[in-house]
Amino acid sequence: MGSKPWRYTGKEANMNREDIRMLVAKWWDVYNDKSLDYKPEEGVMTPEEEAFSRPSIIASMPEPTISYIPAPSAA
Repeated sequence: MGSKPWRYTGKEANMNREDIRMLVAKWWDVYNDKSLDYKPEEGVMTPEEEAFSRPSIIASMPEPTISYIPAPSAA
């Protein structure tokens, strides 16, 4: 295989091209770049995070009663 940068060994068939080696090296540079790691700011919530942190009105509602009317088979 060897088609994924994390599996590249340099011994794969048709993968000895310089542009492929440069692409794989660049992929690893980006992958290992610690400045790209997600670091949430403490005490700052996005609107989506705020919405999920508040109690939901649905949580306080009783379970619905499910009723149905049997229908004849379509077959």
